[in-house]
Amino acid sequence: MKATLVRPARAADLPLLAAWLPQAPQLPGAADETLLVAEAAGDDGEAALLLGSLRLRRAVGMGPPRVWYHVGCTVHAASELNLFHRQRTLMLGHDHTGASELADIVWAQGDLPLAEQAATLHLLVQSALLLMARDRGHYADRLIAELPGPRDSAGDSPFWQGLGRHFYAGDRQSAAAAHGAGWRTHVAALLPRQPIYTSFLPESAQAAIAQTQPESLLLREVLEQAGLRYGHHVNIEDAGPVLEASTDDLPTVRRSRRWQLTHSLQQAPQDAPKAGATAYVALVDGPEGSWQAARVRGHVQGSALALSAEDLNALGVEAGAVAWAAVWGGDGS
Repeated sequence: MKATLVRPARAADLPLLAAWLPQAPQLPGAADETLLVAEAAGDDGEAALLLGSLRLRRAVGMGPPRVWYHVGCTVHAASELNLFHRQRTLMLGHDHTGASELADIVWAQGDLPLAEQAATLHLLVQSALLLMARDRGHYADRLIAELPGPRDSAGDSPFWQGLGRHFYAGDRQSAAAAHGAGWRTHVAALLPRQPIYTSFLPESAQAAIAQTQPESLLLREVLEQAGLRYGHHVNIEDAGPVLEASTDDLPTVRRSRRWQLTHSLQQAPQDAPKAGATAYVALVDGPEGSWQAARVRGHVQGSALALSAEDLNALGVEAGAVAWAAVWGGDGS
């Protein structure tokens, strides 16, 4: 297989993505979101292989409201009785309204080595961050990403069984199928608005709060490497953690800039990133709003970023083209 690249999704990608996503995917109908896909280009006569996708939303909760639980703390103390109790609490709210979001992140797993899965996720996430940097004025000052919480072998959430089902006894899967991810907005109207002491919940529900299901631990690691962190919010369905960051504090956004690409005759040592600048992901614009991104290695030469012929070919450009890239090391520090 040739180099992996990320590009906007096309209609032909949707049947393949449907096997990964819980709801049938659709191409964005407006400019407020972008569906990215990662694919490994095929060799001669070989079809490209779809490796994953990610949906980048400019702002969430600005139409139907989005809800989350804030995980807080309440203290009950009586010094004269020598008593001190710290209680973890859940408070329903709309704290991330207006934030940008990395959503619907899926990837091929199967027999792929973890290193290849991580590389795909890294490329998808970094490409999304470069799009945010390129069009910074269109995105919010906060970025979030929800991770799925623990579920049992039947797909049931211990957290939902311990809390949500007492307020909505209907079938959760049917509601999700009928309303998509927005079903949480509808069911939130039934949930209590007062702080909930988690000590009143079953131990299995308490243990699930802010935990990530094992299948998504690799995604959490990639997102944390990109600069997102758990911020004491969880989703209302399975208590999966919401990772968040200040957009301008993300290293990729902070370091990214527009570079002119030139041809390099020097090969960067693969095991020595400090020997030359390493552009982890470079994104180039194409005609009529198209674009594509790939992972490359390069050297800063004045105001230009020098890439090998192989990397220029992976991006589908020639020397003299312009790209967005986040560069570490060398003269690009």
